[in-house]
Amino acid sequence: MKQEIERILLLLKNNLDQIDSLENWKQIKAKYLSKSDFLNKLKKDLKNTENKKELGQYIQFYLENVNQILNNKRKELESKKFNSEEDNILLKKKIPEIIIKSKNKGKIHPLTKITFVINKYFDNLNFTYVYGNEIEIEKYNFDLLNIPKNHPAREMQDTFYLEDENKLLRTHTTNITARKLYTDQRNLLKYYTTGVVYRNDDNDATHSLQFNQLDFFMLSKSSSIAHFKYTLTKLLEEIFVKDIDVRFRPSYFPFTEPSFEVDIGCFHCNKNGCSVCKQSGWIEILGSGMLSYEVLKLTGKEADKIQGFAAGIGIERLAMIRFGISDIRDFYLNNLSFLKNYDKGEK
Repeated sequence: MKQEIERILLLLKNNLDQIDSLENWKQIKAKYLSKSDFLNKLKKDLKNTENKKELGQYIQFYLENVNQILNNKRKELESKKFNSEEDNILLKKKIPEIIIKSKNKGKIHPLTKITFVINKYFDNLNFTYVYGNEIEIEKYNFDLLNIPKNHPAREMQDTFYLEDENKLLRTHTTNITARKLYTDQRNLLKYYTTGVVYRNDDNDATHSLQFNQLDFFMLSKSSSIAHFKYTLTKLLEEIFVKDIDVRFRPSYFPFTEPSFEVDIGCFHCNKNGCSVCKQSGWIEILGSGMLSYEVLKLTGKEADKIQGFAAGIGIERLAMIRFGISDIRDFYLNNLSFLKNYDKGEK
């Protein structure tokens, strides 16, 4: 298996000279990653094999090396683009203009803008903000959240594991929910957190290796679905600065029961159907539900006497919907044009 991977990596290296533009680079990346017959077969075999750990390590080895080779080539292409004689002359002409414009008032980044709204909303409801661990252990990222050992999310192709096999980069901010439920033994808890999470995913217009997430939960003797629906609906109205239609659909998550997928009525087309909502009139926005009996037991709570609700939301997704942003990568490029004009598409 390793020899076959090394053969493919050698073939990729030999083809690097043929990549002379970022467009060609994207095509080669797709060929060796998302459209790779070899990689897709390995992922398919992983579901059926008993030796998941060994095969997962081969997949990880393949992904790390392909990404490293391609990223180095991309840096080389970008360096050539910006270091040509013509670009240097153009830059010299623009330096005075850049210096003058730098004195202009800046603008709040869209992710920061959404996070400010979230913080204000939960602070007004007397929720306590919690700073979270980005390097986590399986106990809080998976075990206490009732995510079984054989769950796909725990495989190496979905999660970044560190050299210490028990440590990983958290895959969701729900690890904070698990930590607080386990370490704070009071029966009335109201916590929220925002922060970066990591997934072993492709970088494209709608996916990223890392993104920001909001997670919140409330625990008490009287928490109900009605309390949860009100709290979440009002949060979404604050974020989108308008009254919106909210739809709760039954779903499944290991740590909530009942679980809900939450959709909002598309305000780009008034639910008539458009490219944003894929002609459905609704936009899927988050997963949520009532904390499951099993999670409450695993975290040492009196599961027969108390109940709670929880939700996890991608902050980039909220910003993309509110401001009409189509490519998640725009948030991380430090493109001044984007930062100055991102809210032009706001509805």
